[in-house]
Amino acid sequence: MSGNRTAARNTALMSMTAMASMSAPVMAQSVSSAEDEREIIVSGDRFQNSLINRLPIEPQELPFSLDIVDKTKMDERGFINPLDILETLPNVVRRQTQNLPTGGSYFIRGLYATVLTNNRPENDSRGAGRRDASQIERFEVVKGPASILLGPVIPGGAINQVTKSPQNDDFLNITARGGSYGTYRLEGDANAGALLGSDVLSGRITLAYEDQQTPQKPEKTETFSVRPVIEAHFSDRTRAQASVAYTRRDSVPGSSFPVNADGSVPDVFDARTFLGVPAEQLGEDIYVDAEFQHEFLDDLKLVMRGSYQDSDFDYQTSQGAENYVGGRGFGPDDTMAYVYYSHGYRDTEVLFGDIQLVGGFDAFGQRQDLVIGASAQRTEFDSQWAFGGQLGVVDINDIDGAVYGVPDYSTPLSPYSDRKDRLYSVYAETNLRPADHLTIVAGIRYDDYEVTSFVTDVSTPTDDVTFRIGASYELLDGLNAYASYAESFIPQSGTTRNGDAIEPESATNYEIGLKGAVWDNRLTFTAAVFSLTRQNVATADPNNVPGQPAYVVPTGEQKHEGFEISAGLKVTPALKLEISYGYVDAEVTEVINANTGQDVGDPVALVPSHTFSAFGSYTVQEGALQGLQLGLGARGISRRPAPRFGLEYGGYTLVDALISYPVSDRMDLQLNALNLLDKKYRESVGYANGTPATGHRFGNPRTAYVTARLRF
Repeated sequence: MSGNRTAARNTALMSMTAMASMSAPVMAQSVSSAEDEREIIVSGDRFQNSLINRLPIEPQELPFSLDIVDKTKMDERGFINPLDILETLPNVVRRQTQNLPTGGSYFIRGLYATVLTNNRPENDSRGAGRRDASQIERFEVVKGPASILLGPVIPGGAINQVTKSPQNDDFLNITARGGSYGTYRLEGDANAGALLGSDVLSGRITLAYEDQQTPQKPEKTETFSVRPVIEAHFSDRTRAQASVAYTRRDSVPGSSFPVNADGSVPDVFDARTFLGVPAEQLGEDIYVDAEFQHEFLDDLKLVMRGSYQDSDFDYQTSQGAENYVGGRGFGPDDTMAYVYYSHGYRDTEVLFGDIQLVGGFDAFGQRQDLVIGASAQRTEFDSQWAFGGQLGVVDINDIDGAVYGVPDYSTPLSPYSDRKDRLYSVYAETNLRPADHLTIVAGIRYDDYEVTSFVTDVSTPTDDVTFRIGASYELLDGLNAYASYAESFIPQSGTTRNGDAIEPESATNYEIGLKGAVWDNRLTFTAAVFSLTRQNVATADPNNVPGQPAYVVPTGEQKHEGFEISAGLKVTPALKLEISYGYVDAEVTEVINANTGQDVGDPVALVPSHTFSAFGSYTVQEGALQGLQLGLGARGISRRPAPRFGLEYGGYTLVDALISYPVSDRMDLQLNALNLLDKKYRESVGYANGTPATGHRFGNPRTAYVTARLRF
């Protein structure tokens, strides 16, 4: 364990101890019966699908940032891809385009976000992409290192997709949507509170079909999704839940393009530009999860969870252009872009199991909670790839005159990556309430991780202990202040050009904040200030050559510091306002390899310093138009730096609008307009390091969708 991390732990422990000792005299009164009976779960979850319901706690008590986006909010904003709603949260930024098969990737506080399903690991290389919107009940976004919850994950934060569970009532909901470019979608959601007439079983099934089109013809994605879930209540003490989700996506991928050496876009490119010839991609994903709970005593519960995911992705690429002349994009005497083709597949299996004992006891007139557990995870990843060659040349002075060949996908595949990751973990967490109004959350976790590469026949074992502690104090009714310290470590699977393994990355995070729900919950807000340090950060070797094995090099240390605030205000029963703002200063603070092209003080590539979002809605309360809702909002990010190339790529602000009306008790109609002002903006810029040579893509221009929701 590093000296830096040990010193950080000592500082954090002393700070929390001081906070507890100062607060204790103020909180000697007994807890109220209402608090004794507080709901121990979030949004009605009976199972551990949430990031925060491993132990009984309310979100207000949590000493770290947590954003929850529920189904109502997702429906209201009307994004065609469900994860797009996350761009309305502070310091959450799309990193790659929404039209990738994976659904796009995200930064949280300037770091890649880990994506989960029901607080279980999710395969980031899945072929079928993220969970379909029909399966999702809400998103939870926890910020800062989450290794205590999840093991070795990137420290910026995690996105948890909480799926739908059976409810007590019988219902059938049907949703139909259609709109710009020929996109349409049909979705069904059926629930049986007493399945097959049984008081023990309940069930729910969701189905969806979507044909998503874009302005960049012939790009499109057809999605089919089905997920049945069954819940069994054997007794008041014993329950179980199991589900199977199947998703298939057939797509013709869109193309990206290079830009000028100064970072500007040639005038001939827009959101409709397609370079190359159409290719085909097929992704299939099966995700099975189950959970069993049994309460032995009033204060002791056994929880067993498991999941299995099998993802297959077969792909062709014959679209998108590159210009690697000097790695600088187009210059005055260089107007040529080159289209290449390749094909391959990725096959990934993830098996996960977890067992916990959850208990509690009364002390200091308060409820104290404790969980101990162990988990195991195995991931097998097999990827093969073949490079076909050059398919065509595009002169940006005459892109319509480009002539392309016919791609030959018969080239034999070669191993690209073939590895097995194995993870064993043990952990303990506690929620302590030494006095009224004070909650201390602490946890410790040991992870034993091994990566075995079958290509190089090398196994790389590593292990580490991570720690988290935080305290939340209720200053006033509905107003909490908190402080926390957390750690993470991430094994790194890449190798250097010499074949050496990269040591694990580690991170520490300090955070303080306020959470409020005041004025009869008419005003809710969260504010946080954070400082995160990453050490032994690895990046792509700058000497990598396209089409050849990709190596990595250690770069040194990065620091991510900033703050964020989000608030919701119910001005009147009719008028609601929401606003969020995030700031992050992410920069390189130590360089240990001069060949990376990074210098101390450089900003971290492609991380915007500012994010903001605002949305207001007005709902008519009475009269002939009762229920009519009008909404208007804006969301945006600031400029994105690419220091290796001395560039900054422009930010953007998008305006969205909403009109919704309940036609009857059983039917609603809704119109959403996204990018209402038809802003031309770059959604993706230059892959990981911001190169102007390739990887740029515009976001969609103005789009509109009409949605009908039927309830039976």
